[in-house]
Amino acid sequence: MAEGVFQAMNSRDFTTFEQIITDEIAFDFPGAGRAEGRRMSLLLLKSILRKYPKLHFDISEIITQDDRACVVWKNEGEDIRGNPYANAGITLMHFCDGKISFISDYFKDTSFAGSKS
Repeated sequence: MAEGVFQAMNSRDFTTFEQIITDEIAFDFPGAGRAEGRRMSLLLLKSILRKYPKLHFDISEIITQDDRACVVWKNEGEDIRGNPYANAGITLMHFCDGKISFISDYFKDTSFAGSKS
């Protein structure tokens, strides 16, 4: 399931993603805050990706314990102005009843959070 989140972002197809998240999911994203619920979490994710029309994630490691996973990743692409973008970080996920109930991102470079692109 953790890989599915990044496959959805790379392909920009959220059909599978919508099936693997709970209705009560919480999505905490640096600079944007916390989205509560399926609809708001999907809107936040799509809004973020609109800011980066070209963005590809590569996963280097997935660490799991009980009902949690930590995905270590790097990404690169371009923002809406065509400027190159690259970052690295982790995404923490919690699972409930076989679905993702919580997602929180942590980045090496957070300078984008203040960007007005």
